[in-house]
Amino acid sequence: MMKVLTLGLAMATAMLTIPSQAKEPTQLTAHYEFFVGGFRIAEVALSASANDNRYAARSNVVTRGVLEVLLRGRSASQASGTRGAFGQLLPTGFTTQYSSRKGDQTIHIGYENASPTNVVFEPEATDSDKHAGIRERTGSLDPLSAALAALMPTTSTELCNRTIPVFDGKRRFDVIFLPPDPARFNESAPSPKWPTKLTRCLGVYERISGFADEASEGARYFPFDVWFEDSGNGVFRAVRLAGSTKLGFAIGNLRLGE
Repeated sequence: MMKVLTLGLAMATAMLTIPSQAKEPTQLTAHYEFFVGGFRIAEVALSASANDNRYAARSNVVTRGVLEVLLRGRSASQASGTRGAFGQLLPTGFTTQYSSRKGDQTIHIGYENASPTNVVFEPEATDSDKHAGIRERTGSLDPLSAALAALMPTTSTELCNRTIPVFDGKRRFDVIFLPPDPARFNESAPSPKWPTKLTRCLGVYERISGFADEASEGARYFPFDVWFEDSGNGVFRAVRLAGSTKLGFAIGNLRLGE
């Protein structure tokens, strides 16, 4: 079940956005609800503060409904870092705390030259030999920094032409944005009703390494659809995600009023 939350949070990296150029600190919050078969299974709350020099972000994931009964999962994360000469994000630290019926775990990631080099587990991980290696995770972002980097294009045409490398302390994966696939324009991925024009992209969650089971061809790529609105001033915001999970077809919606 935690793998379902991991995929959901990976999909939710497409949910939070900040302007690529911000002279003054920008404060942002967003709250999303995920559904499977019309039943609510999780909520994701995200917040960020950023300017031209530094950034910081927090997230909370809470299971709901049937997933709450089966798993009762909680995840709280925070990340911080600096901005590079061209506005790129350079992480300096990331911490996440998981809680489920199976127990609790905290993961700390330290960085050197914006690459994850030091990972500490509390309690100590018993399967660290299966985690992504140092070479595989070089240059990757933590999930929260990735959430910010995912939606900082300078133009709307760049929304659907990017790859974001991510390392969560155990697993290395990519979140890829591609032009929309016409074959997916069907009732299984309904477009949201929204007062402003939306841009649709095809997203792909690609498992790279560090997963408990080998990422076979049939279990390596997980496509999803995402719709963005242009909020102005270089800010793009996702209002819906839709894709298949092990629980079924899932939809994540930006909660109205957020």
